[in-house]
Amino acid sequence: MSRLLTLAVLLLGGALTSGPASAEAPPVLQLTLPGAVEMALTGHPAMTLARNRRESAAVSVTAARGAFLPDLQGSAGAVERYAQQPPPGDGGDSRTLNLDLSSSLNLFNGFADVADLGAARRRLDAAGGELLRQQQTTAMNAANAFIAVLTSRELVTVAEESLAREKALLEQVDAFYRAGSRSVTDFYRQQAATAQAELDLLDARRNLEVAGLQLLQSLGMEPPLVVEPLSPDPFALVAVLQGIDAGQTLALAWELRPDLLAGIRRIEGAEEEVRRARGGYLPRLDLTASAGTGYSSLSSGRNLNDQLTRDNGDASVGLFLNVPIFDRFLTRTGVAQARIGQSDAVAEVARLRQQIGVEIGQALADYRRAELQLTVSRAQLDYARQALDAAEARYRVGATNWIDLADARATFVRARGDEVRARQGLLQQSLAVGYARGDLETLLPLLTPRKEKS
Repeated sequence: MSRLLTLAVLLLGGALTSGPASAEAPPVLQLTLPGAVEMALTGHPAMTLARNRRESAAVSVTAARGAFLPDLQGSAGAVERYAQQPPPGDGGDSRTLNLDLSSSLNLFNGFADVADLGAARRRLDAAGGELLRQQQTTAMNAANAFIAVLTSRELVTVAEESLAREKALLEQVDAFYRAGSRSVTDFYRQQAATAQAELDLLDARRNLEVAGLQLLQSLGMEPPLVVEPLSPDPFALVAVLQGIDAGQTLALAWELRPDLLAGIRRIEGAEEEVRRARGGYLPRLDLTASAGTGYSSLSSGRNLNDQLTRDNGDASVGLFLNVPIFDRFLTRTGVAQARIGQSDAVAEVARLRQQIGVEIGQALADYRRAELQLTVSRAQLDYARQALDAAEARYRVGATNWIDLADARATFVRARGDEVRARQGLLQQSLAVGYARGDLETLLPLLTPRKEKS
């Protein structure tokens, strides 16, 4: 199954890259963000469960339609009788054969069958909406895991560059110490800072490995496959979401959100359930028909064919009217339960509308914060870079101490990490707006791989 899913993703835009021919090297799969989402929608177990629920609802519709058709039943019975001491005039041993065919058709049952079919169709529509929302949820989870890998990968690069800087500074401090222009304390402090940078790099690589495993899980895949994400343009959705209005977004969400539409269909289905339950107060009318024939060896002088085709055949047609008089309150309690279910469905939709309002407001607020956070983090990174350059220059000429230089370096590394998180966070919050609005699938195709500058 994993191989089939991998091939499907390759057709959707992924590229399978073979590593060295060794047992230790796992296969590497390069994926775009839309490609990763397509793989998740194909292979994630949550999608299989959602499709099964929709298929079950479709089967229920077929079963409800069958209530409008007549049934047909056939029966056959053969008996052989052995008489040990037959009385006078009895033929002794005998054989009988009976063949019967019957059918019944409900003509009226208080519209319960019509209501049952209507409820089944509403449940099918609701299951379709739930399937679509599950697709969006699976896509959003896969996108979040994809972006987490991108973020962790960039943070590994930041940690590697930081370690290289610390090692270079260690060599510089060692030279200054040997020349007698710096104290041994600076040398030991720089050794400790270099070791800390090595530990930070180990943590960053560990986080990248864990993020990769979580991405595999969100895609419905298993190790030892390794996914290599292709970075999309983090600003690809900024133009689409520019000037977005909270009121219009909320109104659009009420029109688009599949889970809300599914809730409305469940209300309609609950109304049909009440109608079906109320059918128990009305009479039931059925049309029945039957035909049969038989054979008995005791009928002297008549062969099997004559008895079955001419002598013993019979047929009947009838109408049966059942009028409910007292059913031990089954209909009354059934209607009460159906009305409770209807009330629950209405309350669930009201709760969902309130939840959508909160989700839209939070998504837009988080998106605007992500925009501002990226602007601020880039400014902080620029200032931190300038401060580090100045601190390094002053330290080389002995105009500042090691502590000031260490603070400048730590501030620069922290600013670089914040810029990486803010840039990827803007992409994540852009997708979160689409998820809250209910049209995430329209934003994903815009996230093509970013072209690297030559």
